[in-house]
Amino acid sequence: MKTYEKTRMRVAVAGLVVAVFGASGCGDLLEVTNAGLIEDESLNDPTFAPAIVAGMSADFSRALNPGIAQFVSVSAFEIRSGLSDQGEHVIGYLDHDTSDRQTTWDSWQRARWVASAGVERLKESLSNYGSNSHAASANLYAGFTNRLLGENACHAVIDGGSAQPRETHFTVGEAYFTEAAQIAQAAGNDDIYHAALGGRASVRAWQGNWSGAVADASMVPPGYMFVAPYSSAGVQLRMWEEQFNSRYLTMMGSMWAPMEPLSTELPDNWEEDFVFDPRTPWSMTWFDPNPLFAPRTRGGGWRAWPQIKYTTRDDDVPVTHGAEMLVLRAEAALRQGDLAGMTTLLNESRALYDMDPLPQPASEAEAWEVFKFERVATVWLEHRGFWDRARWYAEGRDNLLEGRAKCFPIGRREIDSNPNLADFR
Repeated sequence: MKTYEKTRMRVAVAGLVVAVFGASGCGDLLEVTNAGLIEDESLNDPTFAPAIVAGMSADFSRALNPGIAQFVSVSAFEIRSGLSDQGEHVIGYLDHDTSDRQTTWDSWQRARWVASAGVERLKESLSNYGSNSHAASANLYAGFTNRLLGENACHAVIDGGSAQPRETHFTVGEAYFTEAAQIAQAAGNDDIYHAALGGRASVRAWQGNWSGAVADASMVPPGYMFVAPYSSAGVQLRMWEEQFNSRYLTMMGSMWAPMEPLSTELPDNWEEDFVFDPRTPWSMTWFDPNPLFAPRTRGGGWRAWPQIKYTTRDDDVPVTHGAEMLVLRAEAALRQGDLAGMTTLLNESRALYDMDPLPQPASEAEAWEVFKFERVATVWLEHRGFWDRARWYAEGRDNLLEGRAKCFPIGRREIDSNPNLADFR
């Protein structure tokens, strides 16, 4: 598999501490004076711009954590829950209390508010706002947090307002991505520029503007990738804990490893019977060289065969990338009935992973089945699959979510505290 270029937001935020060194003994040497909380007004100092953007980055990474680790990925059948009680999201049931209990609604809204408020602050504090890379990054995070909500929340509720269609977030996100691209271009920051184009391409597609989506996606280099950063010393990727420590998740019983739980025998040619795709890496032998003796999951009903796309607490999560853009263009071609164009673009994406090319499907129905697998594999465990299944279900192209939740409802705390949501009580 080829290595992608990764774009990270690495900004160190130093605390303000004044050490008082006296001459009268070690007690004075160890004495420090804490500068205390920073006044909100002080953040209007342009020198705080990197710290403001770093906060946006951290909150966005936190917002991805619950869904990436389990809730969204399990709901989309990208990975299997190892629980024995098969509760809530595992059986496809999501309600207002679930959104609170799983911290999805609050963390997603916090990331959105921090980013949008930060953009407004930088507009006031930066004299070169229109050509400042930090301003471009702030708009980028505001765009991605809105995309996250649009793809996963049932309604848009912005700053205590009323419930709006979830697609509102795509409209808001598009405006932020447009501003991010313009500022990044003026600043000469290609990394942020390409990330903004990738984000805008997706939200344009979700609003039905496929020509605009293709125009943006075509300008993102195939090997490009923008990620949500994680660190063992900072915001840690929760997938590691759920997969390798508590053994909450497993590939067993998922669409990539469709095997009966705790089967007593493995076929002699088991290596050939299971799907091993470089875009969806998983292991039967991670915990034990003999897959038959892999430890059980936390609930005891499955063997712990883990995904290995993320294997440490500081693995970064892709947010937008060139392979996704090729697949997005392939979907646009398919929607136009261009099966040859779709196949060419899918094969360009597969080539990034050194995969063999696909033959052109014989019919549009076959093409959709091929395409759906390619799309799901390309953005696997990147917090995108639940939306894909929901939108395809709404179009009658996929029935995987039949009788199941298609999105996360408004959180109960939001309903109880927002007078504009009385109809949800």
